[in-house]
Amino acid sequence: MGIEPSVEPATPRQRRPILHYDHRGIVYTVLHIGQKRWLTWQKALGTQFDLLFDRELDRFDPDVIVTFGGLPPDVLRMQRARRRGCRVVFSLRNLAYQRKEFFENVDSVLTPSEFLTRRYRETTGIESTPILAPLPLEDVLASEHTPIFVTMVNPSPEKGAMLFARIADEVSKHNPRIPFLVVESRGTAGFLVKAGLAGGFDLRRHENIMFSPAVSAPKDIFVPARLLVAPSLVEEAGGRIPAEALMNGVPPIVSDRGGLAEVSCGGGFVIPVPPEIHQGIEKPVDAKVAEPWVELIMKLCEDDAAYEHAAARAKAAARHYFPETLRPQYVDYFLRVLS
Repeated sequence: MGIEPSVEPATPRQRRPILHYDHRGIVYTVLHIGQKRWLTWQKALGTQFDLLFDRELDRFDPDVIVTFGGLPPDVLRMQRARRRGCRVVFSLRNLAYQRKEFFENVDSVLTPSEFLTRRYRETTGIESTPILAPLPLEDVLASEHTPIFVTMVNPSPEKGAMLFARIADEVSKHNPRIPFLVVESRGTAGFLVKAGLAGGFDLRRHENIMFSPAVSAPKDIFVPARLLVAPSLVEEAGGRIPAEALMNGVPPIVSDRGGLAEVSCGGGFVIPVPPEIHQGIEKPVDAKVAEPWVELIMKLCEDDAAYEHAAARAKAAARHYFPETLRPQYVDYFLRVLS
């Protein structure tokens, strides 16, 4: 990313290096945890992190801390911050905190969707404030756009690989001139091919299905994207990629799981997925389940007028993510937290 951090090297007292840098107006202090895993690093390096945390509280004296986490050391840090007069905002981005005690030491809870706010109200009684996630335009907006591919990102079980495999095969059989681009992430090309083989078909026979390794910025995905397909099979807290598609005038086609429809802001297409289709299925869905997706993709690839209308609708919905739209909402939220 072109960042040149200054480094406090490890010492007998300070077990791991500490990185300092500025990036886009934000001052970062990063404890480099090496090969420690995300669930175990606190046990080994928690004391060093706590010293950094307390040092930052003394140096910066913040009015508000935005954080997350439910492990005992996380809770203790929230308590220490509140004793100093800080307001603690819990940034809630998933469904992993389904106990009310996770929120006993916070002043406010922020979510990226009405779906997540509603779900936590129903399951824990916690009230929260939903505001769409801000998008860094320099990472999201492509400098050019040539709409070519039906694009899918991260062909993993939770993101709908077993549904997408069938969609891609059916579209390719009906019209092999429609090009697909699958962008790898946690899910890989190999996994998607195996998914097809489990259903009795080989996606490698279709020359119109191409794969790309993971990219460094979302904007690189959307330079050649005509459509975004997000057939997620899990309840998405929000989902950033449909929003990123809107910002580039790319119509998203999403499942009805979680907050995907909401974050598409009326600028995409929402296709219901039967409840029995979930991330644990072991082979691709039947062609009948994929049929609505196949028909819509073919229409938007073969009918230029329909596509232009859909792209215009996506561009209009993108206004919900403009900085001038979101900034006042966040300012108002944090002012209410402080008051």
